[in-house]
Amino acid sequence: MAKYRTPEEKLKYKKQQKRRKMLMYSCMAAFVLVCSFIIVQVVEFMAGGITKVVASGDNNIQQPNTSVTKQAESWYGFEGEVAKTINTEETLPELSMVQVMENGRVDISYFDDVLFLGDSLADGFKVYNSSLELKDSKAGYLTQRSMSPRSFLRPGVHVDAGGGPVDVWAVIEQVQPGKMYLTLGTNALMSMSPEDFIVTYYQLVDKIRRTSPNTQIYVTTITPVAAWKSRKEARLSFDRIYQANQLIAKMCVEENLALINLYDVLKSSSGYLREDIAASDGIHLSPSGYREWLDYLITHTVYNPNNKYV
Repeated sequence: MAKYRTPEEKLKYKKQQKRRKMLMYSCMAAFVLVCSFIIVQVVEFMAGGITKVVASGDNNIQQPNTSVTKQAESWYGFEGEVAKTINTEETLPELSMVQVMENGRVDISYFDDVLFLGDSLADGFKVYNSSLELKDSKAGYLTQRSMSPRSFLRPGVHVDAGGGPVDVWAVIEQVQPGKMYLTLGTNALMSMSPEDFIVTYYQLVDKIRRTSPNTQIYVTTITPVAAWKSRKEARLSFDRIYQANQLIAKMCVEENLALINLYDVLKSSSGYLREDIAASDGIHLSPSGYREWLDYLITHTVYNPNNKYV
């Protein structure tokens, strides 16, 4: 038999039931919110920074561990960590905000203690040396076609310095150059993503500093390619080159390197290599392009009161 309740008791009972339901709904809402927060944190953690590990030959090592670190040290002569975390979502610096600014015109003797290290683009200074002011300096060249940062990190690497093959790291260790100009990236983008490329560049800079601690390092941006070449070769697209250059600028900020913004010097208003200085392959430069490049180097140096300015 149902219990009889007075009107007052019925009203009180309804209020109690309502409070219980509100409490139950509040608990359920809180549970859903906590679960949602945990899921979001897990997703962000998994989608955050991407750890890139230096490549072994042509196969990328995906999972860094102690044995991998020791193996990389034996391959490349690294000491300590070989992993570099690249956050692909962070805002990258604009080249013009990082570049070395115009700072007077130095005498050509400024290059007497310079070593150029790089690929076939940098090798043009050696090829066209007789027609450039650099012939009157004592600049050295560790440049060769098809080179990338990873190429220079391989053990026993040799390049043709103009008089035959030389051991790259033995030369750097012996010469202890006052300044080095690094020009790399075009070849790397043909076989690597911009993120993988920049990881090997960090490692190259680190090895140079350990080999020649007092060297001022200049890093040249990747040069633009002709519009037709960019359309034909997706790996050298406008976006990939620009992204790689922003990563180079970021590296220069983090590692206190001098950025030579050759990209903006050689590009047309559309962002591609200017036709008046482009070689027939749409990648390399004509002799006039190298003269323009050298003139830019002469007028864009890190200020030093010991430099001879014209």
